[in-house]
Amino acid sequence: MNKKGQTLIAFVILLPVLLLLLAFVVDTGLLLQENTKLTNTTKTILKTMYDKKGEVHFEKDIKNLYQKNNIPTENIKLTVHAQEVIVENQYSIESIFGKIIGIKNYPLKIKMRAFKNTDKIIISKE
Repeated sequence: MNKKGQTLIAFVILLPVLLLLLAFVVDTGLLLQENTKLTNTTKTILKTMYDKKGEVHFEKDIKNLYQKNNIPTENIKLTVHAQEVIVENQYSIESIFGKIIGIKNYPLKIKMRAFKNTDKIIISKE
């Protein structure tokens, strides 16, 4: 008995499922990469800029640092208190393969707080 036709049919049925799984993995990887970039950039900016929180161009300098790292600053919210700095940023990245199932953009959001404890700057993610 010849089973070549059965194998071909199984392959044709499974191929789209495997391609969708691959697309999901690629989109998830891109989302994780962008989220890691946002988190690490925010931590670095808070560490370097914390001691400059009283300066006139503080907010502009923070936005410039985000823009140098290709992170949008349209929705950035900066709260400066005497002992702490809170940065909130949210934006979305375009989906590559999520469009197949109706997801056009993936939202990214971060809220980090920096404060000084003795001589060390502590950064916490909220």
